[in-house]
Amino acid sequence: MLTIETDHFDYNELTKVYLGGLHLSRLDQFLNTSQTGFAHSSSGTEVTTLLKGLFTAVSICMLQLLFFCLLRPTIKNIYQPRCYYVPVRERMEPLPDGLFAWVMPTIKYNTSYYLSMGLDTYFFIRFVSVLLLFFMVVGNLNLLVLVPVNWTGSSLQYSATGMDKLSVSNIAASKVHRLNFHFVMCLFTVAMFQWLIVYELNSFVKIRHSYLSSITHQASIIARTLLISNIPDDLKDSDKLIDLFSVVPGGVNTIWLSYDSTHMSFLTAQAMNAMDYLEKAQVLYLKEYYAKKDSKYTPWLQKILLKNRKHSDQMPKDHCKYEPSLIPQFYPPIYQGPFHMPVIDRTIWFSLPGILRIFSFQSRVSMIEWALTTLNYLEKEIEQEKTRLAESKLPIHNKFFIEFNDQIGASIASQCLLSYQGTLDLCLTEVHPKDVLWGNIASRNSYLLLIENYVVTLFLIIITVLYIIPVSFIGLLSQMPLITQLLPFFKWLENIPDKARDTISHLLPSILLSLLTEIMMKVFRTLSALKGMQTGASTEANLQHWYFAFLFVQQFIVITILASISVIVKQVVDKPTSIPILLALNLPKAATFFFQYLTVKALTFCGNNFLRIHQLVFHLTIYKFLDSTPRRKFARLTHLTRVKWGTTYPVYSVYSSIGLVYTIISPLISVFIIFVLCLVLVYYKYSLKFIYSHVNESETNGKLYPVALLHLYTGIYCLECCMIGILFLLKNERGECPLIVQGYLMCITFLSTVFFHYTLYKKYSRYFSYLPIIADKPENLSKKQGPDFSENSNGDSYYSDKKLLYLHNSFTYEYPPLWLPLDPLGISEMQIDYAESKVNTLRGGQTKGAIIKLDNYFQTIQIKVSEAPPGYK
Repeated sequence: MLTIETDHFDYNELTKVYLGGLHLSRLDQFLNTSQTGFAHSSSGTEVTTLLKGLFTAVSICMLQLLFFCLLRPTIKNIYQPRCYYVPVRERMEPLPDGLFAWVMPTIKYNTSYYLSMGLDTYFFIRFVSVLLLFFMVVGNLNLLVLVPVNWTGSSLQYSATGMDKLSVSNIAASKVHRLNFHFVMCLFTVAMFQWLIVYELNSFVKIRHSYLSSITHQASIIARTLLISNIPDDLKDSDKLIDLFSVVPGGVNTIWLSYDSTHMSFLTAQAMNAMDYLEKAQVLYLKEYYAKKDSKYTPWLQKILLKNRKHSDQMPKDHCKYEPSLIPQFYPPIYQGPFHMPVIDRTIWFSLPGILRIFSFQSRVSMIEWALTTLNYLEKEIEQEKTRLAESKLPIHNKFFIEFNDQIGASIASQCLLSYQGTLDLCLTEVHPKDVLWGNIASRNSYLLLIENYVVTLFLIIITVLYIIPVSFIGLLSQMPLITQLLPFFKWLENIPDKARDTISHLLPSILLSLLTEIMMKVFRTLSALKGMQTGASTEANLQHWYFAFLFVQQFIVITILASISVIVKQVVDKPTSIPILLALNLPKAATFFFQYLTVKALTFCGNNFLRIHQLVFHLTIYKFLDSTPRRKFARLTHLTRVKWGTTYPVYSVYSSIGLVYTIISPLISVFIIFVLCLVLVYYKYSLKFIYSHVNESETNGKLYPVALLHLYTGIYCLECCMIGILFLLKNERGECPLIVQGYLMCITFLSTVFFHYTLYKKYSRYFSYLPIIADKPENLSKKQGPDFSENSNGDSYYSDKKLLYLHNSFTYEYPPLWLPLDPLGISEMQIDYAESKVNTLRGGQTKGAIIKLDNYFQTIQIKVSEAPPGYK
């Protein structure tokens, strides 16, 4: 039984000091009511209560999976888009349409298959698979050894209750010697973990080297291109830079200076918006036109449409007359900017809803005429900006892209100190042309960027610390008497049946904590984008560290140890050496909470994501209105979801760290962790092949994997500290501490783990970013290794001119040909001709690949798309 005598602190007075003028009596009561994490409310939970809490989540998940199995063969654009809505060479072979025909093939997919989707994807599948194997072997071994020891560890004087009988909490004072089993198994677990990390880091180095050294990757432009920052003003010339870097073996192929694209992006954004309004207005005209036709024509029009207008010449000519009165009217959007903000060294622009023009008593205008006039004006402005680019008259930023003739030259340059004058001092490798964050590229004031970085970092820390407040509110839901006392409008909870109230108190906190975490993930991603990172890949790598820290602190430390701000600060600052005792007192009591929390989290995740409930609801409702043009519908169908690995790896690093913490303290956790990882693995194996896009511009080439592995040490440290506290804390019946020697050995183990962790990082960290040049010739991996940028492939098809490859995409913008749906009377073709006569660059418009479907019952039309729009790349 864990007991400890502690000093009596005046926490209420301490809270007043911390909160100062913001101190409120109710807030004080709230913050200090519970000096333990709300996960302790699950301590002593019976098996039946735990199963009742999980029953609802399991039932909902099973129902969602059943609907997924039923809908998968029919709604293919949601559940199998990679089989139909991608280029032919990238399509997957669809699985059979049977109810459960997808299950076994998904389970059997080999991990190595996912190499074709990039190293980030491959290593994530490997990450989950390795953790699953670890817990199946080491976790189950702990389960078999320690559960019988814990179960029989009680005495007549002391016995834990409920699920705690299976944990270290059931060890009575008279049987303290049984902790020797836990000590030995802890040493074994730590040793096996260390071996696993070494093995995986070695595998990572070999696989990454083989991948990056493959013939296909070496031939790609991104393998030979660097992004270098802080170029001095006297070197902002391509010829000078080529001459400067001629010392690098292999020489330089191409240099792209980063020109100011603010005005150009402002113009092209308006042009794209005007094109969208033009096509939208023309489709609306079609709908209005056919809505006014007599309903007796509808069946005939539908018949002609299905015959591809073979008999359209039989229609009366008056039906083809252009009627300007049907053209929709609207308030044009209001564009503001660009504005330069010296304080943050950024240039911004924005648009306001056109409806605001009503306050200045402006009248609505023809949507078609406004769009055509705007396009005519922007055509000249865009051409002038392109001319300024060709003549090198645009301002040049202090960053540039340089392509070397071979990969070795790029690797050597990236590892050299290029200047001793504080210039050319920041270098990024493997930069995808579509992954560049041009807003940060434009920032040149290094001091302002540094301050901005520190400010954002401070915000991230504050959020992580203050997040304890909403977590504490959620914790109140598990304490019904307390919440009804503090929040009287929840009095009605006292009138519901006991079973329903118990289900709410056990299940609702887990669900709300999950929802709150999802919200905070978006907040962290937004803040990380403001830290001045120059590529999306850099942002993902930075975000991985912060998001893991946030999740581990808030999803484990806070809800497990202390929910009172004053206690946290007082205990850790005044007595740092008491941390092991703090963990020993609190972690065992929270074990049952994590059984439920992790399971509910996995069931909710898999159920929602397999069914894709948001996409399904939108498909049946709002998309019918949003798909107002063929181009919009095509863009939606072909825009596949992309995984953000920077916030995906940390989630499962935290889950696994929690599993590592409890694998000795409460070994039953292994059963739940294995269940969670199995669900996650099956989901990602299916979705990465059939749902998610295989194109990942923010590919880090596997850099996230070793970081995720090293994050797992957090769980090992917590386990070792907790065991230290337990071994020093527990006393036998005579009041002695018989396990002091084991406690000192565990301290030595902790220090050895820290040293081993540091040594591993020092040894392997260079391989996270750099490519070994002198090494054994790597095996040639699968030729299909994700996005290929070699000159002999479609990789450079983003731009017809290689000289524009690493320039802002606004410089390559051209008006796309109009694309309207085919209609039986030829109205859309008439509209295309009219628009092309007004704007010179609107050429090549067509109706091929899109038709309108006349609805006989509702007298409406729908758009059906069968091909890509004209000029699509």
